[in-house]
Amino acid sequence: MKKIFKSFLENLGFAAEAYGLAKNAPYYLVFKTTNYCWYKCRHCCENAGPDQEKTYIPEETICKIISQAKNDEKFIKEVVFTGGEIFSSYKFGDKQYVPNLLNFAIKNKLGVDIKTNAGWANTSFGQQIFDDLKKVITETRTNEYELPKLQISLSLDQYHTNCLENNMKVIKELAGLPVAISLSSFKGQEDLVKQFERKMSKTLKISKPLLALGGPTRQYRLLNGKTLYRSGFAQLFNGGRAIKIPEAQDTKHPEFTFVQLNGCKPVKIVAFDNFGRVTLGENSGRKIMTPYIDEYGQLKPLPKIFKELNRSAWNKCLYFTYIDQFFNPYTR
Repeated sequence: MKKIFKSFLENLGFAAEAYGLAKNAPYYLVFKTTNYCWYKCRHCCENAGPDQEKTYIPEETICKIISQAKNDEKFIKEVVFTGGEIFSSYKFGDKQYVPNLLNFAIKNKLGVDIKTNAGWANTSFGQQIFDDLKKVITETRTNEYELPKLQISLSLDQYHTNCLENNMKVIKELAGLPVAISLSSFKGQEDLVKQFERKMSKTLKISKPLLALGGPTRQYRLLNGKTLYRSGFAQLFNGGRAIKIPEAQDTKHPEFTFVQLNGCKPVKIVAFDNFGRVTLGENSGRKIMTPYIDEYGQLKPLPKIFKELNRSAWNKCLYFTYIDQFFNPYTR
């Protein structure tokens, strides 16, 4: 009985800690603007691909959410735009969607990260995207520390077709401009990044590591004297289609991976998707989530969204504590 009671208290403590982070931790915003993507990668943890509808979170909705969040003291003034593939909007004729979002966020003094698989880099509309990005970059002042406000995050891995050529094109086009470029791969694919950087060094001037922002894993170098560049490696999780990949790490309870360290402080991820849902965290699986559109098709006020997320977090924490952990310990 003592062992059962001890286990009960330990799990209750875990639930209380997770709920406390879900409710009180500072946050940044992620907008999964679309589920359309020209790739249907086997490692993708999102429901993305060419078979998805060519729809996007309305620009007006995103701007309203940002406008509400910018006065919230818990908002750390950072936003991520991703997909699917956000730049696919150019393929379907909307050439203002991405520039308008970037300009609105930067105008509101937010740090901006736009994530892309760069599959557009060598397409017929790729040059239009480069021209628009360069315009946003050159018209944007750096922040108070003279660092770029805009970061472009690229994926380099064995799952994306022609990723070496596409990423190289992006970096060559933007090197020397006041922008940050983050190159992300997966653990176990370090040789691919080394191959890429050796090729990159033949045509670009790359400095030695010069500064770390937010810890040793965020160490940057300079490309052509001005562009901040870094590479990093993430763990591949078996959410979504990646469940079939043997080396992917198990995620039985991804709903509790909604925080990351920003320096030394936990920061939660608040992610809005194109299906009208907002979640804590980005991983697939059972999630802490709630609809952000009401029964009349209107955007809910941000305080109401957070209240519903907190309730969902508490329910998930209780479920994990009493059912998954306490009553069914052999199912873990």
